Amino acid sequence: MTQLDEWVEPLLDKLEPAERKKLAREIGTALRKRQQQRIRKQKNPDGTPYPARVGKKKRRRARKRLRFIYEKPGHEAEEREIVNWFSTPETYFGFDQRHAGALRTFKKRRVVRVIEIDLTPVADPRKKRGSSNEAMFEKLRNARYLKMKASADQVSLGYEGRIAHIARIHQEGKRAPVNAHLEYDYPERKLLGATPDDIEMIHDMLVRHLGSDMYG
Repeated sequence: MTQLDEWVEPLLDKLEPAERKKLAREIGTALRKRQQQRIRKQKNPDGTPYPARVGKKKRRRARKRLRFIYEKPGHEAEEREIVNWFSTPETYFGFDQRHAGALRTFKKRRVVRVIEIDLTPVADPRKKRGSSNEAMFEKLRNARYLKMKASADQVSLGYEGRIAHIARIHQEGKRAPVNAHLEYDYPERKLLGATPDDIEMIHDMLVRHLGSDMYG
């Protein structure tokens, strides 16, 4: 960027502040779009891929149907049925259409007998068709968080507040707490940074805008 500054600054000084701000906004908008595209591709500015996640927890799949005889203390045993159900070491959890019409949890120790068990996997309604849960920083590449500011003197891209703190941890590869009892050394994943193509784009935009002053 230093080489650009040496010949651009004298030409920018000839522009009115309003025109400089407009040019800065155009460059900032284009640059933010390129940053978003690079983050979507999971790549650092130098073209290397982001380090993959380590120890990612696999999401459990819901099963289709479970029918069983269930006995609550002080009540007679009765047949229950849940759909889209999950099993934990101590419970069954699913949608009880017949009785509650809502999600319910049943303790396994109170199940007298299983009548029918359908282990057919059920598509996760939280996952959009054709989408991937592998991409990192989906929110951080959103324009709501990746803010662009332009003035007559400069243009900047970055994050603010708590989001800036999170972004810096990944940008610089810092150690940070996962919870109250555990810390983790996050690998460096550059969210912000100019690639050679970004510099060339800025150069081309400046040449197009300042061409008449440069050559005439």
